[in-house]
Amino acid sequence: MTPEPARSWVRRHPLAVFFGLAYLFSWSCWIPILVSGGTVRPGVGWPTDLPGLAGPLLAAVVTTAVVDGRPGLAAFWRGVFRWRIGWWWLTVPVVLAAGAIGMLATGAPVSAAGLSEYPGVPVALGPVLTVAVVFVFNGVGEEAGWRGFATRRMLRDRSLTETALLLALAWIPWHLPLFFIMSTFRGFSPGALAGWSLGLVSGSIVLAWLFRGSRGSVLLVAAWHTAYNFTSATPAASGVPAAVTSTLVMVAAAVILIREWSIRRRVVPAALRRGSPS
Repeated sequence: MTPEPARSWVRRHPLAVFFGLAYLFSWSCWIPILVSGGTVRPGVGWPTDLPGLAGPLLAAVVTTAVVDGRPGLAAFWRGVFRWRIGWWWLTVPVVLAAGAIGMLATGAPVSAAGLSEYPGVPVALGPVLTVAVVFVFNGVGEEAGWRGFATRRMLRDRSLTETALLLALAWIPWHLPLFFIMSTFRGFSPGALAGWSLGLVSGSIVLAWLFRGSRGSVLLVAAWHTAYNFTSATPAASGVPAAVTSTLVMVAAAVILIREWSIRRRVVPAALRRGSPS
């Protein structure tokens, strides 16, 4: 396929190209770790899965450059750095509060070191730098692609519910290599895997709602994603704290789905009445 026909094909199928590149970029970082027998552990800086987490961002940039050129890239980066979104920022401390309640409920002492033991990040970085690194790779690296590119395009002709569920179908298997290289994923039982998948679907719904409500702020969903991971995927947050945070997200997703269904139930009949002959 010559360059121009290839570019034309990409422009006709931007989502397919994005998803394919996101898998390619991420898995090309993770599969060598698997082949070499490496294990990504909390608080240990090598091997690390972090570069692979930026795969969706790289896929979004490449696809946008081909499909929309420089104007599209400028619009994409404006969405990534959009921060004037009002009260929507309050959703981030809500997640942190849920994790804090879970930690207090256990009665166990919580240390900053325990909270900063993040997979693939050396604990020597300390809490502040660890949060910054995770925000860049795990937050922006993922969300600029999943929400900033894919969700934005899918919402043009799909409902929020359909968009979030379809995206989750691509997001879940994207994690597959991590179940073989991350110590925190290797021990998942079938029940834990089902719970993790339900949590990810719920997260997809909540993140799509946040993204739409904030007029496409990647910074918001990246911060929210980072806060959720720290309150559910660190040693200090294991057990009750992770359960409290995950339950909150699942309940929020259910409320959003009910609200979206209620809105569509009112809007669709009204549209039909307007279009019916008098």
